[in-house]
Amino acid sequence: MKKRIFSLLLALSVLTCGTELVSAEFADVKESDYFYDAVNWGVEAGITSGVGDNLFAPEGEVTRAQVVTFLWNKAGKPVVTATETFSDVEAGSWYENAVAWAVENKITAGTGDNMFSPDVTCSRAMCIALLYRLMGSPFDAIDALEAVADDELSMENMTLEELSNVITKSFIDSLRKNGTILDVSSDDYYELAVFWATINGIIDENTASVSEEGIRFSPDDACVRKEMISFLYRTKLLEDAANAPAEIYFGDDLVLPVPQEYYNDEVLDIEIYFLSDDAEEDGEDETAIIVSERASKAAAEAMGEDTEGQGELFRIIRVSEGRLHDLLCGDMSGMEVFAKDGNDRYYIICYPTDVRYVRENSDKMNEDIEKWTELNEWARVDLDSRIIEHSKGLTPVSFTNTMLDMYLARIAYAKDINYTVSTTEYGPLEPKEFDGTKYAEYLLGGNFAEAEDAEAPDGEYVVLNFPDDGVRYDFFTADRNLVREVRDDGYETIYKRVFEGSVTNTEAMQSWYLAIAEQTGKKEDYKELDPFLGEWREEHAGRGVIKITKSVGLMKADIEVRWAGSAFEVGNWSMTANLASDGKLVYDGGKYTVTQYDENGDGKVVSETSGESGIFSIENGKLIWQNLTSGEENSFIKE
Repeated sequence: MKKRIFSLLLALSVLTCGTELVSAEFADVKESDYFYDAVNWGVEAGITSGVGDNLFAPEGEVTRAQVVTFLWNKAGKPVVTATETFSDVEAGSWYENAVAWAVENKITAGTGDNMFSPDVTCSRAMCIALLYRLMGSPFDAIDALEAVADDELSMENMTLEELSNVITKSFIDSLRKNGTILDVSSDDYYELAVFWATINGIIDENTASVSEEGIRFSPDDACVRKEMISFLYRTKLLEDAANAPAEIYFGDDLVLPVPQEYYNDEVLDIEIYFLSDDAEEDGEDETAIIVSERASKAAAEAMGEDTEGQGELFRIIRVSEGRLHDLLCGDMSGMEVFAKDGNDRYYIICYPTDVRYVRENSDKMNEDIEKWTELNEWARVDLDSRIIEHSKGLTPVSFTNTMLDMYLARIAYAKDINYTVSTTEYGPLEPKEFDGTKYAEYLLGGNFAEAEDAEAPDGEYVVLNFPDDGVRYDFFTADRNLVREVRDDGYETIYKRVFEGSVTNTEAMQSWYLAIAEQTGKKEDYKELDPFLGEWREEHAGRGVIKITKSVGLMKADIEVRWAGSAFEVGNWSMTANLASDGKLVYDGGKYTVTQYDENGDGKVVSETSGESGIFSIENGKLIWQNLTSGEENSFIKE
């Protein structure tokens, strides 16, 4: 039994390790030292700065004044209000405030006869006892509980805190009964402090002597600086673990982080549903988890009401990509798409659109309203990012749900809506059979929010018009991330793109208009709209000229290249227009042929090579050529 308990204690100590820190680079502290991380944390946190001359003095013995100062620094150097002092604590001394704080917080009562003994070397037992009191003497109350037999341990009718206390009590009793810590007895004032430090990994194989017989703490030995800083650091890790959110797993590697106070006090009612990777895609919404306030459910049950949905804070559902597309076409009030997994399934947080707060009477309602408000703040502020941070395999996504978003989604996915695209200069085009999915999807990915203080700029704009619905959207040229919504009833509002990328709303709309004009052939003057057409001169090297022509309606570009100094070498590309992921119209996916002619000028072909490579795009009025094989990039200016 002794060996089994000891092994468990070592396992517990290992679980509290693992914070990476920047080195303080003391000459007498090596990276291989067990206290290396502790020393660096201590310097970073302002708890210690060494002893001077770039030394930490790890083997230096600590005095009582140094230990309480360590503890005071760890506590954040709180303001001292106590006036009580000891006869041997000098006014204005470097440790005066630390000692006064330690007295005020019942961490020390001195050594008797109104003495603190600041210069006395602090034993290991004293150090652990003082640290234990700093943490509120957590085992004192637990040790006073009645022992519970092993066969009576059960979660039934116990809160998590009660169960934790019972298990801890069992550990304490076992340590005492089996004498696992060989040189600590029940008569020692520091017994519970050492038990606490051992069970929580603050004392481990580096700071105690370990053998098959048990653990030897050596309480009367002087505590040295490397041990003291290690005790403090591991206590900090223990606090971090205690304050870290509880992780509730739902689905595969999906985690809902829950604050410890909500988890330990069983504030929440959490329903987890089975999500199967083998489930067929049937377009149904899959509920992953429902989180509610337990007190509201209990109140509803006490009043004989149906508890379904009572106190609900949120639920998370998983949908297929096709189902998401259907949802985006309509009103998604209370729904927030926040992530997708590697199988293109999307996760949505759903918030109730009505109040689910329940108590037995109005007095209780008023009494608990602050708790309910805090719960809702936790559920609604950055919950999506916290889930993604704790989960594996999720990629963040975001969709807004303005009217503009809904219309764009209907163009992309429902394909049941009549629309036109216009420019102020060239008028409207009806796309009919043209597939505008890529363009609508790109604009959907930008996210829109109402810009209350924005005003519509003057000048030209591209119009996305829905005549059957009496609403249009103006994409401005002067400010290319502003969009104006205008309805037939006179209502107007301005949207702004939330995520501004390298390509703007208006550029995407101009590309959309150009693509419709070219593919449908309905604009005879489409060449005036097309910024690609014409001859372009290389901007810097001056190597040659690129000439771009197109065949109407096929979205094809024929590109001829003549390099300066190579009059007998001509390159020809045949490329297709595509919408890039950033919404930009580019010509890519084409084939090229480079032909070399005889220098005699008789038109005889000497050689001919072919391949597939490159992208043509326009940025800031310049034609950009990117060679995907060599990585070469050239810019051209229109002749």
